[in-house]
Amino acid sequence: MLEKNKYVPRVNQIDAIYLNKDIARLIRDNLLENLQAISPVLFIKIQPELDLLIQSAIWFGSVGKRCSTFGQQLLVLAYDAEKLTVSRLVLHFVLTVLPGYVKSWEERRLTRRVEWFSQAISWAENSALVLNILNYFRFLKTGRKPTLVDYLLGLDYISLRNNQRRDIGYKYLTRELLWGGFMEILGLVLPIINFRKLQRVLKSWTFGQAISGRRLETGGDGVALLAPQMTLSTTCTFCGERPTLPHHMGCGHIYCYYCLSANILTDASFGCPKCGSTCPEDGIQSV
Repeated sequence: MLEKNKYVPRVNQIDAIYLNKDIARLIRDNLLENLQAISPVLFIKIQPELDLLIQSAIWFGSVGKRCSTFGQQLLVLAYDAEKLTVSRLVLHFVLTVLPGYVKSWEERRLTRRVEWFSQAISWAENSALVLNILNYFRFLKTGRKPTLVDYLLGLDYISLRNNQRRDIGYKYLTRELLWGGFMEILGLVLPIINFRKLQRVLKSWTFGQAISGRRLETGGDGVALLAPQMTLSTTCTFCGERPTLPHHMGCGHIYCYYCLSANILTDASFGCPKCGSTCPEDGIQSV
């Protein structure tokens, strides 16, 4: 049997409440949506009773059967079984399930609104709201009985985990900090690196002899301007796609305007990938 631990952190108790609300809402919405699709007219007539049936089933399947809500079970929590007597169970059901049904019944079932009954329900809702706020501040101070129903019935949360100190590891946090620092360095360094120039230098190291040979064939430094010819099969020398705003730099090879101008702006020594010719003093020209 698991050891009972009466200390439960406040955040765990609040998480259990929100988890329980979300689980109940998901179950209720899913069932009501399917029932509404089957018979919309019948659904409108018996919706308060359906809500009561679903809420009752959720309560009996959680608190009534295991002395804990579904949210508490996910966090390995429960009500103190020694304090959860039969009479308190009945009162817990009455205070958590029936108020919603009474309000829905008053809104949908009464053909003539009874003034005193409506005022009583409104007064009860406002009183419960104020008491819930006061109880929440009390809970923040004491760390016990987070809801008004728990306080009225004297019910405490207990942890079903072993009563031991929780160990916290910082390996994940350290890894995240290192990765975050690395990403900041990359964000700072990458914009500074001239990748186009780096690509040209690597190509010159790898294909230096072939490029110099092509330059000799075209006349070395005094390269004569060649008039390029556009055909249906012409592609950009740099990107290999159909040229957009075709331009050239006097070597006979055609580029997209954006490919050629971007390379020249980022690398003043940019040379043609095919023949190695550099941009003339006159600049690039349109085809």
